[in-house]
Amino acid sequence: MPSDLRVQRALAAIAPQIAAYRSLIVSALERARGVLAPSGGADQARLELGVLGARIDAARFASVVRGNAGLDGTARARIARAADVLERLASVSDDAFVIDVSAGASLAVAVREALGHFGRAFGLTATIDLARTGRYLPELHDRAADTWPFELWTQRERRVAPPLVVTLDGADLTVGDLANVLDGSSHLVLVVRGDAAPARLVRLITRNTFVLQTTTDKWLSRFTSYTGPAVAALFEGDAACFVHDPDGGKALWQRLSIASRPASAPRKRIGAQSTAQQLDELQQLDALAERPMLSSTPIDQLVPGGQGDPADRLAAWLLAETDAPVA
Repeated sequence: MPSDLRVQRALAAIAPQIAAYRSLIVSALERARGVLAPSGGADQARLELGVLGARIDAARFASVVRGNAGLDGTARARIARAADVLERLASVSDDAFVIDVSAGASLAVAVREALGHFGRAFGLTATIDLARTGRYLPELHDRAADTWPFELWTQRERRVAPPLVVTLDGADLTVGDLANVLDGSSHLVLVVRGDAAPARLVRLITRNTFVLQTTTDKWLSRFTSYTGPAVAALFEGDAACFVHDPDGGKALWQRLSIASRPASAPRKRIGAQSTAQQLDELQQLDALAERPMLSSTPIDQLVPGGQGDPADRLAAWLLAETDAPVA
């Protein structure tokens, strides 16, 4: 894995999300092991029931509680395979959540492949009970051991989405398709090498998505604590540094803060982004952050001419423009 110190900062920033994802895997693994474990039979159940054992069918109780009395060989093999993959997922190091996009490759494809890899935990969790209850569909659920794409994740699963740190060249920072996987509580950190379009992440700003672009640690702690979808990019060199925090207010200008802008206008093409596109993104960033100002012009200079109070003339003009009936 890259030795870039920014990668270590990024991993620290997604540590809580890694922990939440691991917890889900451990719970699913324990569930699989419990289903596969020997039940102990009716005699053991009768002992556990104590005085109730004389009134309850201990054999039936053991079957219901242990959940594996009716497992056939196929179901048991499917659950055992799920447990094996879950155990491997549970044992991966934090570095496994770091992926590198090779020069010229697609960022969106790399992210989707990584999410499909980690998403196996969700697919396999479902297959445990599906196999146990005879609702397992091989044509759909067999692939859970290999990949479980983001499109199949439930809303609950998206709230414990595996976070990712992605390292890539600035020339390959094409972010449009990432919007489709920013849902639930997904957290994504992009560690950008070299020059990049200076306001690239402006295209990801939506009402409930936390968007951070920075060259320092500024706002990283807020990125970590945000409970909705969040994306951060750690840049090198001359780039705009800004944050869009959905909790900052109702108006866009309240949610968007710009800490710094590039020292000079874009002068060269970067990857697929022309200088015109780069400048357009910078201007869009400024426009989104612009705070509305109240006019200081006296009201009698703003309303149509005529006699009488300016406020009355303005009200009459507004009513006329909207074709509203006058009482």
